[in-house]
Amino acid sequence: MHIKKQITGNDILQKFYSLSELKLPLLVDLPHSGDSYPDDFCFSCDKKTLALCEEKYLDELFISPVTDIGGTVLKASFARTYVDVNRAINDIDPLLLDTPWSENPPENGRSVYGHGLVMRLIQGENIYASPLTHTDINTRVENYYSLYHKALNDLIDKSFQQFGVSYHLDIHSMPSSVVNAHFPHAPPDFILGDLDGRTCGLDFRNHISNTLRELGYRVGINQLYKGAEIVRRYGEPAWGRHSLQIEINRALFQNEQTGEKNKGFEKLQKDMACLATSLRSILG
Repeated sequence: MHIKKQITGNDILQKFYSLSELKLPLLVDLPHSGDSYPDDFCFSCDKKTLALCEEKYLDELFISPVTDIGGTVLKASFARTYVDVNRAINDIDPLLLDTPWSENPPENGRSVYGHGLVMRLIQGENIYASPLTHTDINTRVENYYSLYHKALNDLIDKSFQQFGVSYHLDIHSMPSSVVNAHFPHAPPDFILGDLDGRTCGLDFRNHISNTLRELGYRVGINQLYKGAEIVRRYGEPAWGRHSLQIEINRALFQNEQTGEKNKGFEKLQKDMACLATSLRSILG
């Protein structure tokens, strides 16, 4: 069983946790599953286009299995197109603003493609009809981005203080069209990313990859999606803090044209419960 606690009064973040005290040093975060669009978003493109970036149904796949075994789930309620918590805080797109920003974006940032901290483009289309101001950016950082990272950091610290170790899964879904384009012969169902071993211990990563393969899935490791800002921030395996990004092929559970669940959803849901049970056996 699980209960839901609102961390703020503005439906910005949601934390899901077991009825009892933490039983496992396991935290799952869902940074891109939000579908709330703040009043000051002021986008000019079609909202249906923005909704294509919502990573749907991940809460239904992970909340109950994780909380049932004594772990915690953190979910962002706001849309990633408003502000993306999986981007570096300085990954600011200069073409988005009315006046120059004080520093250049990181060399490996995504703002050069229009997909930085605040997205400028979606499917090649401008999200905004007019430039944003520095105040617009700072408001999103202070009221949403920083709040999410503070909550995530606090939960990881709490786990570490209680158990002396923390295991964190950063959950995402990936468009099947992107996966198929990069892996035309055998597209993976899951891709695990730990920045080439820098954010997660090998034993934990191998347990998850082996369990998924035993369940019949194709698994890629550090291919295409190696991990981004969240695992980079929180993964310190040498200090007992393990962070692993998991990307799930949307074709497994979703009709990507309509956004509805497909016939594979229930099987995947059961298999994610099996994965959670396997984690209890090694972390408990």
